[in-house]
Order: sequence, then C-alpha cells, then structure tokens
Amino acid sequence: MRVYVIDSSAIFFRKRFYSNMVTVPEVIQEIKDEKSVDYLSIMELEVKMPDDECVNEVLEVAKQTGDIHKLSNTDIKLLALALTLKKEEKNPIIVTDDYSIQNVAINLHIETDSIVQTGISKAFKWVKVCKGCRRIVNDVGNGNICPICGSEVLLSRVK
Repeated sequence: MRVYVIDSSAIFFRKRFYSNMVTVPEVIQEIKDEKSVDYLSIMELEVKMPDDECVNEVLEVAKQTGDIHKLSNTDIKLLALALTLKKEEKNPIIVTDDYSIQNVAINLHIETDSIVQTGISKAFKWVKVCKGCRRIVNDVGNGNICPICGSEVLLSRVK
C-alpha cells in the first residue's frame, strides 16, 4: 500500500489529490490562507507524529548531507514520519517540491514526488566553503566567518 506523506506545498498549490495521505501536525499549522484552509478541509488527510528514533536518524542523515542548514523543524518531522512509515513496512512517498527534503529522502531510500518543480535526479551534499580562500570549513565557531582568512563562509553544493 502506498502512503503519501504530504508537505505544505502540496496543499498551497492544490495540484495533487491522493488516497492514503498523511502529514505531521506542523504542516497543518503552516496552512493559514483561506483558500488553502478550504482545500485542506476537503482532503482526507491523516495527521500523525513520527517516531522519535526516526527524528534522530533524519537529523544524522541531514548533517551528513549538509541539508541540516536548510531544513525546518517541520521538514525534519515530515521526513521522520516517512521513515517511521517505511519501518512499518509501508511504501511512503513524500510529496514535496523542497529539494533539501528530496535530497535527504533519497539518502534514506524514500521515494519522492514533486508538485510543480522538477524533482532532483541524484543526491548531493552541502559543504561550507570560504568565499575568500575557497577552503572547505568544517568548524565555523564565530558565525559564518572563516577561521583561516576571516572571509564569509557560504553553503555550496557538491555532487
């Protein structure tokens, strides 16, 4: 049985309607505009909490990929819910246009389906790179400043 784990973008864009939809409470809390609230009211959408162990596993994978800097608490819980369902031997598919969610999902071996955007085709990793000396910086103790040359440190995607 396929279970569709719904991100808020699926509700905002009102593009897809699946059977067996589930989401986390934090997604519901993000829905505030009147049209999306109306759309949400006609959806048969189950609201569930993810397993705490799965939240920790998602956090670890997100740290490894560097997506930890781009994911919100809601995103992490959504991924953790999909992982919880996967461990319950269900076939979860995360419905989202968020590339960081898709990237972590690929690393967790969870299928994704995009809404408006083209989904990512392969996994990638984010690293912190100094804008000045171009070194990869692992520890940025003082905000986003390079400990070597003092320049700003930015996130950069590597394949």
